Amino acid sequence: MGLFPPQYNPDMADRIACSCVTCPKCGTWVVVKQPALVNRGEERLRASCPVPECGREFAFELGETRVFELPLLLFERQHFYRSELF
Repeated sequence: MGLFPPQYNPDMADRIACSCVTCPKCGTWVVVKQPALVNRGEERLRASCPVPECGREFAFELGETRVFELPLLLFERQHFYRSELF
C-alpha cells in the first residue's frame, strides 16, 4: 500500500465535490450546501443566489442539480460561472 489509500486522489486534493444549481435570473451556478424544503411534503428545494447584484431566491428540484468538483476558492464563494472551471 502506498502513501495514500487507493480512493484518495492527490491531484484533486484542492477540490470539493458538491451539488450546484443554476440561478434562473443571472445564470450563475450556485453551490447548494444545505438545501431547505419549500413546504413540508414537497420535493422542491429553496436557495438564494449569493451574487451581490442578483440575490434572487428560487425553488428547484433535486434533479436539477449537478455535481462539480470545485476549487476551494469557488466553493467558499458559493457561486461560479461554468467558464471558471476550465
